[in-house]
Formats: sequence, C-alpha cells, structure tokens
Amino acid sequence: MKRVYSNDNVPMVWHVRNMLEQQGIDVIVRNEKLYSVVGEVPVTECMPEVWVKSPLQHRYAEQLIAEMESGTEEVLKPWYCGCCGEFNEGSFAVCWRCESPVSMDGETS
Repeated sequence: MKRVYSNDNVPMVWHVRNMLEQQGIDVIVRNEKLYSVVGEVPVTECMPEVWVKSPLQHRYAEQLIAEMESGTEEVLKPWYCGCCGEFNEGSFAVCWRCESPVSMDGETS
C-alpha cells in the first residue's frame, strides 16, 4: 500500500477517496478520526490519509489527484433555453424551469 493523499480537511479526504473508487482504484482512508487528539499528538501524525492498496494503481491515483488539485475544470458558459427562454447557468445540463436538455450550441433541443 502507498499513501497518495493527505489533508487536514476530512471531507476533502473522503472526496478524494470517492473519486478514486469511481475510477476503480481500491483505497482505504486512515486517521479520519484522529482530529480529536490534535495537540496531544503532532498534527502531521493526525491528518487523514488516502492509501491505495494496489502498487499498480498508485501512479494513476496520483495523476488523478494532481488533475483535481490543478483546478483546470472547464468553465461552461451560461445559456438560454430554446423552449421557454429561461436563462440558465453553464453548470446546468437541463433547463431549471422546463427541464429541456441543453444542446452542444448552448440552446435546448
């Protein structure tokens, strides 16, 4: 096993765990409940960690984590619904008002 991620934010550690498991990588989380002993034990020893079980998958896991941390998410442009004319933020794949899907050109089909 190899540690691929550590953070003092427990929800972020679980997010990384979930992301890796969705990619078929077998992982475990360690130290997720040690935050209560910070001060008695050094902080670096209490931080939650994600460990990859298979040595063949740790590089792929590190690559996925690096992509996640780089923040190179695609920014989607807002769009107007072709059915009802409602303005929708780019993060919506369907119109929030009439539930029509957005097409590739930014309008509903």
